[in-house]
Amino acid sequence: MTNQHRDLISILLTISIVGLSLFIAHRFIGPMLWASVIAIATFPAYELFEKFFGRHKNTAAFLFTTILSLLIIMPISWLISILIKESHLFANYLIHLNAYGDHAPQWMNNVPWLQKELLTFWDTYIGHPGRLEDLMKHWNSAITPAGHYVQLISVSVAHRSVQLGFSLLSLFFFYRDGAVLNKQIDKVGEHCLSSRWHYFSKNLPQALRAIVNGTIVVGLCVGLLLGFGYWILGLSAPVLMGFITAIAAMVPFFAPIILVLIVLVFLAQGSFLSAVIILIWGSLIMFLADHLVKPLLIGGAVRLPFLAVLFGILGGVETLGLLGLFIGPIVMILFVTLWKEAQMK
Repeated sequence: MTNQHRDLISILLTISIVGLSLFIAHRFIGPMLWASVIAIATFPAYELFEKFFGRHKNTAAFLFTTILSLLIIMPISWLISILIKESHLFANYLIHLNAYGDHAPQWMNNVPWLQKELLTFWDTYIGHPGRLEDLMKHWNSAITPAGHYVQLISVSVAHRSVQLGFSLLSLFFFYRDGAVLNKQIDKVGEHCLSSRWHYFSKNLPQALRAIVNGTIVVGLCVGLLLGFGYWILGLSAPVLMGFITAIAAMVPFFAPIILVLIVLVFLAQGSFLSAVIILIWGSLIMFLADHLVKPLLIGGAVRLPFLAVLFGILGGVETLGLLGLFIGPIVMILFVTLWKEAQMK
């Protein structure tokens, strides 16, 4: 057996071990990626926190993970309770509407251009008893009790809670063993990529922290400020709509769509002044977020062409969901790095 054959066998064995490991642990890759993103983004803060505990790394990692989990779980639990309440009320409203029918809402009379079509649709499919169920059956759906929707939400919440638990467990070990793990990753990176690894290891964590700050922090601030505006102006479910706005603000071009829909809701309700106020307030908040806060938080850490950023975020969200907000741009950073290396040769 020649050395070339031995090298080939060694490579195949390595690939097989890595592939089998990923296959066995594939259900936990998502939680571990979330834990990795959170750990990298917050590790500088954890290092400052750890200094107060000296050699008690277990205590420091446990307390920091607990504090961070409370900051994550408490707002999510509050939003879930609101979502369950709103879905319960909405489902009961649909059941009542199907059983007794109802007149078209007053706001439909104020909708420009589509007023006649909306009123005709409501009278045909919703306004009379039993019509809504026929419409839902046409859409391969059905009117079900509110408890059914609550059960679906509860199952989804239970599944996500298990994933969150594994993420927090992984996060604890990432904090506790972060320094050792970082050295081990550097050795593996140097072994595989030689000198190229140093560029990646130096710039990627900084870029990831900038992306997290520029998406989550900005999105939450936009959602909070606009949600406050919704509440002041009397919009129904302002907390829920503020949360939707916050999520939309993390993805390019989505927040203006939500703002336009809110403006249309106010116009349909005949609240022209409220529509103008929320349009001006929302436009101001989004302008400051995109042109002042994001550049301040991100700085020069992420130097990517606009299309690379856009495709990284949108493609990442489409492929990986919310996690793709952070993984997508990182992949595009790697791609642009390889592109620049090829131009230098």
